[in-house]
Amino acid sequence: MLLKEDTLVILNPAAANGSALKARQLIETELKNTGLSFGIHISESSEDIMDVTAKKIAQGYDNFISVGGDGTIHYMANVLAGTGKKLGVIPVGSGNDIAKNLGILGDIKESCRIISRCRTRKIDMGLINEKYYYLCIAGSGFDSEVNYLANNTKMPVRGPAKYSYSVYKTLITFRPKKFFLDYDGKKREVSGMMIAASNMPSYGGGMKIAPDASSLDGVFDVCIIKKMSKLHFIKVFPKVYEGKHLNDPFVEIFRTGSISMDSEYPFSVFADGEYICRLPATFRVVPGYLNFILP
Repeated sequence: MLLKEDTLVILNPAAANGSALKARQLIETELKNTGLSFGIHISESSEDIMDVTAKKIAQGYDNFISVGGDGTIHYMANVLAGTGKKLGVIPVGSGNDIAKNLGILGDIKESCRIISRCRTRKIDMGLINEKYYYLCIAGSGFDSEVNYLANNTKMPVRGPAKYSYSVYKTLITFRPKKFFLDYDGKKREVSGMMIAASNMPSYGGGMKIAPDASSLDGVFDVCIIKKMSKLHFIKVFPKVYEGKHLNDPFVEIFRTGSISMDSEYPFSVFADGEYICRLPATFRVVPGYLNFILP
């Protein structure tokens, strides 16, 4: 049963194979030590996360805290976008890219102190098909195939290792396709492996696909990985973790506030690690649309 305080903590018990649930007592203790008055809800599904968030907004709650990974933040943010309510995070997921990109590095005690200070800043959000918001990175092509495998793999691996495993396994059968882009009055056809519309630098457990992207500048950093040999991809891929792939001749990056994307193959679109839709899709930045509690 939820309490009636104006801060709601939503804990995803499935995050990081149950690590969030195991950390519940520590989290509650640390939050209480800061003097914060809060209620806690153990989520049952992504729909439950969104339903409970919406319900508590209607009841006058002002502060919403995600305890989980990128997916938990994603679903809460989709409800909180544009409301003026505040979103904070205690990152205990397998990747935690959103939190890391915002300078929240995963220590529970420090995350609770950040929340108690409640320093907020309005950050940009991405919007797909004028319907689905995201905070970090939306991609289609090779990376969406990797995301699908990473989300469904039975391999007992977590974090960056899970994504690296999924990358190399996907590479075995993947074939580049033609993408069709429309942005800033330009129409382009690109033969490539993937395209990412980035609102933050990294995803997939630390892959810095767009190392200079910012959720405060009102534009996407769009990264295109063009058609290349598998051998060359294997050579370049490790550089992504340090953001040093941008000098490769098969990598292109540019900035835009909106872009439409299609492909000869009906690739899925994933954002914040979550399935959104299939191509074609439109992406645009909504500046300063979410109040986030930051260090």
